[in-house]
Amino acid sequence: VAVLAVLYKKISLMNGKNAISFPPGPPARWFWSKRFVFCQVVREYGPVVLFRQGSQVIIVIGSVEAITTIMEAEGRSLVDRPPSIAAGEMLSNEMRIVLARSGERFRRLSKAVHTHIQPKAAEVHKDMQHDNARRFVLDILNDPKNHHKRTARYSASVILRVTYGKSTPTAYTDPEVVWTYEVLDHFELVMRPGSYLVDRVPLLLYLPGYGKHLAEWHNEELSLYRHQLGRRTLFVFSLYLGTNKSGPAFTRTLLEHTEDHPLATDEMSYLAGMLFGEEADTASDA
Repeated sequence: VAVLAVLYKKISLMNGKNAISFPPGPPARWFWSKRFVFCQVVREYGPVVLFRQGSQVIIVIGSVEAITTIMEAEGRSLVDRPPSIAAGEMLSNEMRIVLARSGERFRRLSKAVHTHIQPKAAEVHKDMQHDNARRFVLDILNDPKNHHKRTARYSASVILRVTYGKSTPTAYTDPEVVWTYEVLDHFELVMRPGSYLVDRVPLLLYLPGYGKHLAEWHNEELSLYRHQLGRRTLFVFSLYLGTNKSGPAFTRTLLEHTEDHPLATDEMSYLAGMLFGEEADTASDA
C-alpha cells in the first residue's frame, strides 16, 4: 500500500469536551523504539493511521479511497507538510517538493511541475509508451525469471524519456538507473518514522558529526540530479544549433521557460530528479 499523504498537526491531547477523536494507530510514545513499515501498519490499523510522539501527531493515509474522500472535503487543510529535519533538511536541503512546506518555494515548484502532471501531458508520449510496452512483453517472454529486473528497465526507460528526453536504449544495469534506485533506497530509509532521533530532538542538528552520512547521501543525489539536468541542457542547446531533434520532455520545458518559474539550477535538478525517481519507483511497483 502506498502512502499517499502525510498530515501533520500539533494538537492538544487533553481529555475533555474539546477532545479530538483520532484514528487508530500504534501506542503513543516519546521515542519510537523500532522503525515502522507503513504498509504493515496500514494493514493492521486500517487506511487512516495515527502516529504520536509526545505532542506531535502524524496521520498517514494509505488508500486511494480514503485520500480522495479526505482531500475533497478538507483540501485547504492539506496544503502544508510535516516538518522533517532528517529527510527534509539534512538529506534534501529543503528542495524535495514532496516535503516542501507551504510557502514561496512550494508555490514555485508546484507551478513548474503543474503542466507535466496533467492527464493531457501523457498524450504526446503514447507512441513511446507503446514501443516500450512491446519490448517489455518480449523481455518477460524471453526471461520470465528476471521479471522484476525487466519491470525496472521498462519503468526507467519510460520515465527517462518523459523526464529527460533520453531516446537511446536503457538497461536496468545502466549506471544512472542503478544510482537512481540507490538514492530512492536512501530516501525511503530516512522517511521511516523513528529512523532518526533528530526529528524528535532538533538540537542534534547542531551536534558536530551527527548525520554525516545524510550529508554524504545529499551530495550523492545532488550530483546525480545535476548530471542528469546538465546533459539535458546540452540537448536543448543543440536544438538551437539545429543539431538535435529531441522530443518533448519535462526538463526541456523547464529549461526553455525559465522566465515562467524562477527556479535555481539545483531546484530544477531536484525537481526533475524527484519526478524521475518517484515515477520510476511507482511504475516499477505497479
